Amino acid sequence: MSSLYAAGLPNDKHCVANNDAGQIDYSDIDLCFAGQNWSGWYARLPDSLAHQALDHLGHKVSRRPENLSAHLHRIIAAWYLKRGEVIYSALLDLFIVLEKKGFALRQRMLNKVAPQLTSAQRSALRQGLLFGISSVDNLPLCYSSRLNKGLCGSTTLVMQTDAQPEAEFSILDEARDLIDSGLFDKARVILEQAVEQQPADEPLNRELLALYRYTKDGDALLAARERFAGLDLALKQQWTELAELLWENERMVG
Repeated sequence: MSSLYAAGLPNDKHCVANNDAGQIDYSDIDLCFAGQNWSGWYARLPDSLAHQALDHLGHKVSRRPENLSAHLHRIIAAWYLKRGEVIYSALLDLFIVLEKKGFALRQRMLNKVAPQLTSAQRSALRQGLLFGISSVDNLPLCYSSRLNKGLCGSTTLVMQTDAQPEAEFSILDEARDLIDSGLFDKARVILEQAVEQQPADEPLNRELLALYRYTKDGDALLAARERFAGLDLALKQQWTELAELLWENERMVG
């Protein structure tokens, strides 16, 4: 389970975000102290923290538009709150900063949040998938976008409030989003932490092994095997075979 160092608490004390939110006092928590690799964005935060998260992540997007993790976490925080207009604005900002790049990432995020968007919002973003947002003639009005420069029109929107999400976000989603964005080191760190917490999870192990294989990072694989020593890992044979393959490749190159 993910932990968060909270403002007002000793550095060695963790505040854990989970479904028993009523048992924890969140009054002293400041999400700006969340670690870079904290995975709590992908869990349902208590409403008080979730609203704070929207402001915090929106500020991060404004200051560093190229920070793709902030964009993704902002979309997810809004998704959990079922704030359709904010979801649309956050996704629009991601489209704006990526332009025509990152098609797989933009498509996956749009597909996940589509049930909480209006038909006009979905249509505009799907058009923007192929041609870029700047090529869309008429974007539905948005109030929460941090990067929009007057592209939105004045279309009247009726927000859907009773639509149910079709998919859940997960650590695996986050890692794949980062991989799609070329952020391999961040994806590796997140997957290693997840495997350490859930060593028997085959999809997590498979994704991490695939990342090592793609990056040919034998040193990272060796360090991970030492870190996971004693854990009952899934896909043990694949771990051994990949380690031998990368070691042999490095020996031949050396």
